[in-house]
Amino acid sequence: FVTRMAEYMVAADVLVSKAGPGTIAEAASLSLPVMLTSFLPGQEEGNVDYVIDGKFGAFCSDTDPLGIAEEVSAWMLDDEKLATLSKAAKSNGNPNA
Repeated sequence: FVTRMAEYMVAADVLVSKAGPGTIAEAASLSLPVMLTSFLPGQEEGNVDYVIDGKFGAFCSDTDPLGIAEEVSAWMLDDEKLATLSKAAKSNGNPNA
């Protein structure tokens, strides 16, 4: 558990996380693209769809670390893709919520 998550998110280019609703909301409000790696069935499952449908991230299972690394690396090597993901995150976020 950390108490300075917002500081870490502001310093990051991409968030790699499970599909927790608070984490996703905070990332979106900071225009941060999201790579989701797991979710609690039922409780967080819809959050994966929210990120994918919102076009500000993707899902790759935590059982496939190479797949996660490849996808995030592709984002990081493509400034236009990263900017598109960031813009979509911003449009899905509500920083004043």
